[in-house]
Amino acid sequence: MITRVSPNVSVSLYGSSPALIYPVYRRRFYVLFVFMFLAFNQCLFWLTFSPVSQSAQTYYHISESTVNLLLNWGPIIFIPCLPLAYLLLNKRHGLRKIILLLAIVCFIAASLRILPIMFISPSNSSFTSISLLFIHLGQILNAACGPLVMAPVSQLSCLWFGPNERTRATTLAIMAASFGSTFGFLVHPWIVTTSEQIPQLLYLHFILALIALLMTLGYFPSHPPHAPSPAAQSLMDTSMNENNENSLRNYMTDIYRCFSIPSFKLLCSAGGIQGGVFAAWTGLFANILAREKFTEQQSGWFGFSCSLATIIGGLITSTIADTPYFRRSFKSIIFIMLIGCFLSVLWFQLCVRTIFNDEPIFQPTVMSIALSVTFAGLFQGSALPLIYESLAEITFPLPESLSASVLVQLNNITALILLFIPPSLYNLLNFVVLVSVGACTLMMMYVNIDYKRRNIDERKQ
Repeated sequence: MITRVSPNVSVSLYGSSPALIYPVYRRRFYVLFVFMFLAFNQCLFWLTFSPVSQSAQTYYHISESTVNLLLNWGPIIFIPCLPLAYLLLNKRHGLRKIILLLAIVCFIAASLRILPIMFISPSNSSFTSISLLFIHLGQILNAACGPLVMAPVSQLSCLWFGPNERTRATTLAIMAASFGSTFGFLVHPWIVTTSEQIPQLLYLHFILALIALLMTLGYFPSHPPHAPSPAAQSLMDTSMNENNENSLRNYMTDIYRCFSIPSFKLLCSAGGIQGGVFAAWTGLFANILAREKFTEQQSGWFGFSCSLATIIGGLITSTIADTPYFRRSFKSIIFIMLIGCFLSVLWFQLCVRTIFNDEPIFQPTVMSIALSVTFAGLFQGSALPLIYESLAEITFPLPESLSASVLVQLNNITALILLFIPPSLYNLLNFVVLVSVGACTLMMMYVNIDYKRRNIDERKQ
């Protein structure tokens, strides 16, 4: 592949000789890095208090249910804000507006959370009530940034990267958010060993938000000077069209057009349901494994290994999928990964108490639980970026952000429903995860991925 970075020189995307049509620019890596940094921050801030729940309860004099609410603001606020994020993204210079808004709101959210500790002593009788107001506002604003992180991933990769790089770029954009939560699970308890160290964590978040804001304000263009592919050119032409009417009514019409495609319904349902139940399941490891005599610290490491495996799996399969031999093998790869995920969840199910068995079938050990959840995360993460890219292919020429927004909306609705399952029914949640992954695997058998976007790219090279 020949890469040139001046505005007047182009690249060959599929051959060894130059094709004077579609250039790629080195600045695309900076754009992707800034977006990844913002996505990392948003998920890291969302998970501020849960990994250090006991310290947060002691410092702010609050209950465990309040700490859980601070976490649950994520999916609660995400659902109504997502359509608004989509509408803004598909306005003129929408990507830049979205990223600027993301950086500014995340900075405001981080700032609000440190204001009480700057001006009020923890011993003050009003400290708890005032701090809670600002913390809730900060968590709600940060939660509103969730759609700004998840909706643009496929659109950003299409707009800035060539066809042979898109899947890897999408994966990195998605996994940056996952890495933020993984990092939070591991590092937050290390920073906060006593309740008095909660302010140190909040100040660290403020510094990260400030750096990300300065990087975004310093340079983040709305699009490259020239499109890197025919699909990107189509996207740029649509967004730059002054007569482009982008309203909530059109958004609902486009969603209806998506769901009129049978393969979209199957694949979006499979990806959204599987992702939602998986997110809820991994977030409740400590509760699920408590009956098997595992400690909170052990459950935290299980969650960390699962999240890390998700990132690694996505990077591996996206690299494979960008090679010429596998560019049209998304269905096969996703299907194989879902089978692997199902078998891993089944292994976990056999190592814990279930709704059918009062005692585990296999003796639960640290090694067996760690391996089962790690492989489950590896296979689930391997399928995720290919589901995003497959939906973008199926719905082309509709914007990539449309299919991504529908997928993450279904993901969050599913996770929010499962978060309300009472602790007495956590064994049922294990079974729901197993059945859901199995059903999604069966749905994948009937999906037909039509590579509309790739066909356009290759036909015009």
